[in-house]
Amino acid sequence: MTRQLSLPVGKTTGGKVNNITAVVPTRSGSERVKSKNTRPFAEKSLLEYKLITLLKLKENGYIQDIVVNSDCDESKRISEQYNVRFIQRDDYLASSDAPITDYWKEVLTNVETEHSMLCQCTSPLISYETYVKSIEMYRGKSLLGTELVKDYLWKGDESVNYNWPDHPKSQELSNDFWKINFGIVIISSEELSQYNNIKTPNTQMFPVPDDESLDIDNMIEFELAESYYED
Repeated sequence: MTRQLSLPVGKTTGGKVNNITAVVPTRSGSERVKSKNTRPFAEKSLLEYKLITLLKLKENGYIQDIVVNSDCDESKRISEQYNVRFIQRDDYLASSDAPITDYWKEVLTNVETEHSMLCQCTSPLISYETYVKSIEMYRGKSLLGTELVKDYLWKGDESVNYNWPDHPKSQELSNDFWKINFGIVIISSEELSQYNNIKTPNTQMFPVPDDESLDIDNMIEFELAESYYED
């Protein structure tokens, strides 16, 4: 039990923030995996598993609210089933034509708290404990889930993170290269409006554990993630 759990919800102390709304975005027009957020996945759906984790965070005082932001009727039905607030997304902002920055503003600032946490259903392996760690690390400045890149990177004909023709072991590669994992994003409305991006000059990088970092982008990844739940 952390000290934060004894605080009134929505308050801050010692730099910790818990007036956070968890935002779960879905849309009806997923292209590579049809209806991927609401289709059968193990015993439930990706959206249901995400809501179950977030409801536990809310119950324990780590977040103040949960909303599902979508144009999807099935997402609305599931939200109502779990007694979670639903925000109807504009058709254009739910389309592939909308710029990603407009999408971020729509889903992350259309809440009733100062801070919001983007929780993608397509990152179904992120655990309750990892969400807790990210929230406890958040100090009011943009926090992004990241993955350390330990691959042999090239730009054109030049190696980027090792001195070819030397070939180090992968664990000996530079620790300077990271990629953003969109499974966890926490940011204030003020900072998002100021920089028009979830990445800001003040961003905290939060390493997502390797075994939780899978992002579903195709049917193979969908079935791989499902196998974790079925095991």
